[in-house]
Amino acid sequence: MRQDDHHPMVLLIEEDPLVGLAVGDTLAEAGYRVAGPLTSQAEALAWMARSAPDLAVLDLPLRDGDGSRLARALRRRGVPFLVHADDACDAAACAELRAAPRLTKPAWHRDLVLVLGQLAREARP
Repeated sequence: MRQDDHHPMVLLIEEDPLVGLAVGDTLAEAGYRVAGPLTSQAEALAWMARSAPDLAVLDLPLRDGDGSRLARALRRRGVPFLVHADDACDAAACAELRAAPRLTKPAWHRDLVLVLGQLAREARP
């Protein structure tokens, strides 16, 4: 993974370790720095207490909840994120999740990269 500060940091929350590694590799190859994969809201919130991501990819559902706490924390910090869910209805738990772009698994990795790129462009001042 790249350590160049000019590349956005993506917080990757993915419960399935194999999917997380594959998505993380794809994002790194696309030029992103990747934190994760982390497998729970608790892990992601603890990481966010120490660092600040530029973007995030949020798997749903997670073993420790529906993603609402994490989505609210990301929104409060102004971190754009996309939901990468097993089922589209998993993303309907709260307003923050409903407002986020969604890709239903299995999503093409190029689609993940395209949506993250769009989020990054929209977030730039």
